Amino acid sequence: MKIDLIVRNIMSGSIDYLREAYIAQLAVKRAALLTCKVSEEHLKGISKEDSSPVTIGDFGAQAIVINAILKNFPQDEVVGEEDSTLIKEKKIEKLILNEVNSVQLKDSANNNLLGRLESPEDLCDTIDKGNSKGGRYGRIWALDPIDGTKGFLRGDQYAVCLGLIVDGDVKVGVIACPNLPHSLRDASSPKGGLFTAIKGQGSFFQDLYSNVTFPLNKSNKMSVHNEYGLDQTRVLEGVEKGHSSHGLQGMIKEQLKISQPSVNLDSQAKYCALSKGDAEIYLRLPKDPDYREKIWDHAAGYLLVKESGGLVTDIFGNDLDFGYGRTLNSQGVIAATKAVHPAIISTVKNIVGENGEKLAEYC
Repeated sequence: MKIDLIVRNIMSGSIDYLREAYIAQLAVKRAALLTCKVSEEHLKGISKEDSSPVTIGDFGAQAIVINAILKNFPQDEVVGEEDSTLIKEKKIEKLILNEVNSVQLKDSANNNLLGRLESPEDLCDTIDKGNSKGGRYGRIWALDPIDGTKGFLRGDQYAVCLGLIVDGDVKVGVIACPNLPHSLRDASSPKGGLFTAIKGQGSFFQDLYSNVTFPLNKSNKMSVHNEYGLDQTRVLEGVEKGHSSHGLQGMIKEQLKISQPSVNLDSQAKYCALSKGDAEIYLRLPKDPDYREKIWDHAAGYLLVKESGGLVTDIFGNDLDFGYGRTLNSQGVIAATKAVHPAIISTVKNIVGENGEKLAEYC
């Protein structure tokens, strides 16, 4: 089916946010192809002022996705992780644009839909349009161009993540995971997945390196294992110890008598694995009682799990609020199947207190 016919069918469809999902799929896939190219060329990371790493891939992916979103939905806002300050300081505008141009040429069939970045000035201006403060009203996209930059630099797991938030409610989530096996339970499984969710329509999986299928029709619908008890569950945890309290996670697993070995993954790939049934619990527990999670680190994955039949809350069982701003006004994240989520929340409260009175002891 030709692209223009696909778009006409989407535009005339009865499913809300189908067009947004399709544009997001194409944009996130293009950005993921850029990150793969950068990774293969071993382009090094750059340290930001807070010592966190950023790469050519982060900047290029953010520019690609924002350009595509604003071409199709010019009145929308974007909450992006990066800005162009470091690009200009390091004078790497042309280097990044060369990488972007290469991917735009390879994916030229989608240029009419996604647009093209033509100049270094255009690149930097587009990146800086990710400066929305978020909020309770309007259409706001939450973008993490490379979630899990340390994993990316290691050649391990990372993700390109995009979520559409409308009046504080996540409506669309798309995540590309270039290195994630189709099944974590199969050592010979092919790698690379594109994960898509639309509120009320479910969560779906496609192979990242195949053509994007007509949204939702030919994809594999995903569901979590709500039939599994605690004795069958696997826990997903982050690789980086600075992102979550591994000590508190160990106590929770011990009290719940979870015997299956944990799976350690960087990035929102954990949400994807949970949505696909490769594990049943994702724990992200505070390392600092005052820390608040960024919305771009969770919006897309939150919807994937919810639409796969799971639950995503803070560590006290409260729903996540994506209308607060650029951050979530809550502590930590627990994503799990409906079968085990209540037991996790109860266990957390038993350890840290009903309202987190003892949380600081474990941070």
